[in-house]
Amino acid sequence: MNRTETIMANPARIPTLSTTEGLSYSLSQVLPNYTGGLFTPNPFWFGLWSRFHPDPAAVKLIGKLRKKYQSDYLYLKLMGKKSLLVLDLAGIRTVLDNSPELFAEPKIKRQGMAYFQPNALTISRGADWRERRTFNEAVLASGQSLHPNGEHFLDLIRQEVKRLQLQPAKALVWDDFALLFQRLTLQIIFGQGTTDTSLTDDLQDLMRTANRGFLLKKSRKFDAFYRRLHDQLKQARNGSLAERCTQVPSTANTEVENQVPHWIFAMADTLAINCARALALIAAHPDREKQLRQEMQAVDLSSPTGINQLNFLEGCVQEAMRLWPTTPMLVRETVQATELGGEQIPAGTQIIILNSFNHRDQDKLSVADKFAPEIWQEQRADYRFNHLSNGKQVCAGKDLALFIAKGVLANLLENHRYKLVRPGLNRDEPLPYRYNHFHLEFMRQYL
Repeated sequence: MNRTETIMANPARIPTLSTTEGLSYSLSQVLPNYTGGLFTPNPFWFGLWSRFHPDPAAVKLIGKLRKKYQSDYLYLKLMGKKSLLVLDLAGIRTVLDNSPELFAEPKIKRQGMAYFQPNALTISRGADWRERRTFNEAVLASGQSLHPNGEHFLDLIRQEVKRLQLQPAKALVWDDFALLFQRLTLQIIFGQGTTDTSLTDDLQDLMRTANRGFLLKKSRKFDAFYRRLHDQLKQARNGSLAERCTQVPSTANTEVENQVPHWIFAMADTLAINCARALALIAAHPDREKQLRQEMQAVDLSSPTGINQLNFLEGCVQEAMRLWPTTPMLVRETVQATELGGEQIPAGTQIIILNSFNHRDQDKLSVADKFAPEIWQEQRADYRFNHLSNGKQVCAGKDLALFIAKGVLANLLENHRYKLVRPGLNRDEPLPYRYNHFHLEFMRQYL
């Protein structure tokens, strides 16, 4: 018997969920997340689950299972594949600190993302991953609180927010956020004046098809999308991320063009959602808004340094991500037999880190269902909260994303106040477990 066979033959001490419990997990966790959109939200299903499945039943299920089995590690089968639910903080850290070497992306993610961004960092391994990670970190200025192009990016933010606020309509709805972030994304990546949203629209179409995760054949839109992307990158306008792509080391194996779609949807889609929700939280909590405005008054909002100093505002953005993570679960797969929780885990085991539970774990978080920006004042990262991931695969654009988010929100709030019309949030009640950004509406008032 080889080592792997020995491990697989040993009886596991990690408990295994019953068939009924596994089905309950699939119905409460997997089905809503899958139909809601693996890569980009599906408005119909997202809205349906937000309306009919808004309570913490799914979160309570995991809590009950943990108490029943007295374990932070639980085996279950998903579509016939052995999976391990990891609820232990040390276990989560082990997985994320050893990704993608020991814990890599699962097949469904690899197939889905390859449909619209083959060779992307997020589905790379080994030497390819290291090279592409180095490239992404260099272009996005990972670990730097202020991107070298921060001043230019802030000018674009102020220009686009002003454009939005000059519109006569007093109502601010989701479509306004979506267009604002599409225009910002295109100009930050490709350069000022790049505002033709057909590129972002085509990427959205590709991602919607990729949501199903299987039976994916090359789209007829794929080549046309990458031709336009190639043309935009060739222009490399001053101050853009495209220009930085020409200034940092890369090789043919870097596959520069395949790295860019991730930046596009992370900014134009995910960041837009998080900023819209953060504004909803701020508007629904007058005491927090007062704290935020005091912070804003103490800095120069027209300078990148001033925006960087908005720590409480950053906490508001992080809270929107914690409360309603756009990635409800992180899924990895063991590349080889390894150890977790003192047990040997066979190669090929699917590992699940359940953000939707960990971020709302009432047994371990006193602020689980509250809006608590203050918890982010001491540290910007916490392995309990993985909306931007942690460890080696932490979001390469984390610092830039938070800067953009703070720049947009600060400029929206500088001369205006927003009344949340819908969906309503009651600061005196536990916050809902789903929040349908597609239905967002604010009324805008001058200060």
